[in-house]
Amino acid sequence: MGDSRLYAYCIFCMTGQEHNIANILNKQYLNIEALVPVRVLQEKRGGKWESRKRVMIPGYIFVFSEEKVSFSRIQAHSDFYKVLRYPNGERELVGFDYEYAMWLYNCDGKLETSTVLTEGAKVKVIDGPLASGIGKIIKLDRHKRRAMVEFQFHGNTQKVSLSVVDLTSLEN
Repeated sequence: MGDSRLYAYCIFCMTGQEHNIANILNKQYLNIEALVPVRVLQEKRGGKWESRKRVMIPGYIFVFSEEKVSFSRIQAHSDFYKVLRYPNGERELVGFDYEYAMWLYNCDGKLETSTVLTEGAKVKVIDGPLASGIGKIIKLDRHKRRAMVEFQFHGNTQKVSLSVVDLTSLEN
């Protein structure tokens, strides 16, 4: 897509059908890009660290377009529930919701491992998706290489576990 400002939407669908609905949207609407945000988690299996993809927000898809979108063709699909809308009826994401959606878009919908440094209780993100400052790290588990991150979206607080590597603990 070009450099012009994108419209962003968020769709609520049946959990587990996010990728199917996104594929349908991407095929039916040539002017949009539907993303299912995934988090790439580092998990230890058999003593080795492996990457596993997990849907970040089950039941949600983000849609981006250079023009306003009417979702009339997809609304008949049984696994599609609704396009999120604000109390004023608007469906386009605005404010912090828009910033959050664009953060996901700029990460291509794929949240890889972030790199952090810790000093006492302070955590400094030096690389990765969390470096943008969109989420707030509320808990760090160095052993499991995870950070519990709090996000605000559509008036709700979400807590999501994301992978992090703490360089401070690797130095010891």
